[in-house]
Amino acid sequence: MAVAIMFSTPMLWSLGAFGDGDEALRRALIFLFSGLWFGIGIGYAASWALRGFVLRAKDHDDDDDEPAHARPAARPPAAPPHPPARPGH
Repeated sequence: MAVAIMFSTPMLWSLGAFGDGDEALRRALIFLFSGLWFGIGIGYAASWALRGFVLRAKDHDDDDDEPAHARPAARPPAAPPHPPARPGH
């Protein structure tokens, strides 16, 4: 998007889309920089949103792929303690 703005601004300026004189150059520069910021902002926002979606989908998919027997079982109960020593033995 930013590249399209960079190429379209000189073409629109040469066609007179921004008016005549120094005011046209000022309008063309405003159009160029606002388009670049908009394109950069949309790019970052889209990548941020897609990254969040992919991470959320990956976490959700990981839970579904594991078979029930592959999950670690509960810890076995501890062995009973040794009986106390009898006196005299």
